[in-house]
Amino acid sequence: MTSLLRVGAAVLRTCRLEVSPLMSAQSGLAMPTSRPILQWSRCFATDKDEKKDVSGASSDQAAAGEEKPSTSGADGADASADGEPSAQELMSQLKAKEDHATKLTQQVETLTDSLKRTLAEMENLRARTAREVDVSKKFAIQGFVKSLLDVPDNLERAASVVPSEALKEDGGVPPEKLRNLLAGLLEGVRATESILHKVLKQNGVERYDAAGQPFDPNLHNALFDIPDPTKENNTIAVVTKKGYKLNDRVIRPAEVGVVRNVSS
Repeated sequence: MTSLLRVGAAVLRTCRLEVSPLMSAQSGLAMPTSRPILQWSRCFATDKDEKKDVSGASSDQAAAGEEKPSTSGADGADASADGEPSAQELMSQLKAKEDHATKLTQQVETLTDSLKRTLAEMENLRARTAREVDVSKKFAIQGFVKSLLDVPDNLERAASVVPSEALKEDGGVPPEKLRNLLAGLLEGVRATESILHKVLKQNGVERYDAAGQPFDPNLHNALFDIPDPTKENNTIAVVTKKGYKLNDRVIRPAEVGVVRNVSS
């Protein structure tokens, strides 16, 4: 009996009775009109069911609270994956850059050493070439000079043909002997001249004779004019010095006298 009373009291506490005062249109007095709004599910729910509902709501809220951090953690991982690289990746990239820089430094050192060696070799080559050019300038005519040595030898022999007594006025040398001495001297001079021209020709030097040739300003140097009706005008009448060519290039023009006939 006592337990039934307690249940009834709990039902009354749970169920709310909403009373809205209404005014009577005729009397103008407030009449207590009751409009019960009963929530039967709550009215007949037991304490055990209420506890179950409360615990269920708490469990749902806890589950929702636990799911939110996990979702936020996944979002953080995605942000980390889409954002800046990790520290391990940065260290790997830094190590690769350092290795590349080391290789470049070694290449620069190798190229620098090669450049220094090349410059040193070029300097040595320049100095050696300069010495060779200087030696070539000094001894370029060595062969030519050597071939000319026969000329003074022949001149010396030709001069030794004539004794010193023959040069004296009262030397007492017979005329026949003097003629022989002069003939030997002339032969020596001519031999020397022949040797000299042979040496010159071997080295590309040739003598040309301009006598009787038409005057050519490229080959002849006119020193004077000679009137001569027996010869053709503007021709070489006299040669005072013969001309010389070196490999067909005039190195000394012939000095000549040219025929200039004045017309009457």
